[in-house]
Amino acid sequence: MMIKLNSMKKILLVTTLLLVSCGQPGPSACDCAKMAKDRIESKMETLTKTTEEQNEIEAEWEKKLTPCKEEIEKDGEFEKKVQDCLLNLFHSENEKEIEENQ
Repeated sequence: MMIKLNSMKKILLVTTLLLVSCGQPGPSACDCAKMAKDRIESKMETLTKTTEEQNEIEAEWEKKLTPCKEEIEKDGEFEKKVQDCLLNLFHSENEKEIEENQ
């Protein structure tokens, strides 16, 4: 019961952050967090690629993340919001795995 309540709180927090960031030009903090998470998860995948393929993949990620980096440079609070969303994404994923393994 406590795990579900905590999950609901995290979902509410992420939803609130998404709604607050709507209407802003560029990506939201949670959009950037999702991309950062995807990038982290894809790092293992690149280990089986050639150096040239790894460089191409890295260049693609740099291009995708450029709007996020620009937003962080403009607004110091944006980076904290991205970090909060990223932590919530990982935490929610871990809770989901724990629930599935019980």
